[in-house]
This record gives sequence, structure tokens and C-alpha cells, in this order.
Amino acid sequence: MKIEGATLVTVLRHGLVAGRPHVYRGSLDDAMTRQGLEQVREAVARLATPAFDRIASSPYRRCLDFARAYADETETPLDVIESFREMSFGAWEGLTPGEAARLDPELHRLFRGSAGTVAPPGGETVGQLSARVNAGWDAWLRDSDGGHRLLVTHAGVMRVLLMGLLGMPHSHAYRVALPEAAYFRVSILAGAAPVLLSLNSCAA
Repeated sequence: MKIEGATLVTVLRHGLVAGRPHVYRGSLDDAMTRQGLEQVREAVARLATPAFDRIASSPYRRCLDFARAYADETETPLDVIESFREMSFGAWEGLTPGEAARLDPELHRLFRGSAGTVAPPGGETVGQLSARVNAGWDAWLRDSDGGHRLLVTHAGVMRVLLMGLLGMPHSHAYRVALPEAAYFRVSILAGAAPVLLSLNSCAA
């Protein structure tokens, strides 16, 4: 679906990443596996209608390696935007949620259940993540005027964007499942509220 005169934005999560699965990866700069690269290539092959005319990416390799290669292949302008990096999990990076909860049960409970105000040790709150992501989003789309843009980023970034689109509190961010190569699409029209067109939380 494309709303007349609006900018269509597809927001895509990276594919399967090398290293331990199901951890707070945050700023750990792991690359995608071959399977992960295939996941995002298959997703983009389905989603590139109409063709993308601008691409943005997180600076982390699990997003940027693919985004840069695809931008080169399609001769599409690429913006590498620091605001779209994943949330910093501080001392919990590389740990599973269960391991982080065992390390500090009360802090982890507050982090997952608060309204975005509690951070991991040395990390960011969901509220801080939301502020920088939304500032980057607004800046990236400031000159948009139709067309189709692609953002390759992380589950945390996608969650806070969705919370804003759906008017949900930050405490609901972890109620959205976003596996590898999940995506959503949004229509941006000047003077109107953004419209969520689709949410696909399946990698297949």
C-alpha cells in the first residue's frame, strides 16, 4: 500500500548474527552470518517495490555490511546514522536476559517493566534510546517528499519507533517480537500523523 504523495519507509532488522544467540548484544560489533545475510537479502527482494531511492543504516557491522553492499549494487545513496545504533546495555552486553536477571534480579525487573526510566549498569534507558532514535528519524526524513526509503537497523531501535507510532508507553517495548529480518512499513506525509502500514515479525 502506498499513500499518494507520502514517503514510504521500510524498517528492516538485520539477520542472524555470529556469536551467542538471544543476548543483549548492544554495541558488540558482530557481523551477520551467511544465513543472516541470506535472510535480509530475501526480505529486501520482496520489499523493494517500489525501488528504494535512499538507504540508511546503523553504523554496526550486522547492519552496515549488508546496507553498504546493497547500496553499491543498486547505486542508491546510503546514510550511515549514529542515532540508529542499538541500545547500549552496559555491563549486560553479551548476557542473555536470564543471565542478567540472575546477576541483578531487581534491577533487571525494573529495567524490563519500567516506563523507560531504568538503565542497565553503565547502559541506556529505553527513554534515552527513544530520544536519540526519534531525533535521528526526524532528521533523516526532514527532506523526504515521496519515494521509498529503507532503514537497516536493530530490534531496540524498531521497538521505540513502533512505540511512538502506536502511542504505547516505553514499558511495552519488549511486548513486540522482532526476530531476524523482521520489518515494518510506515507512511510519512507532511502535516499528517505517520501511518503504520504493516508489521511482519516473521523471518520467513
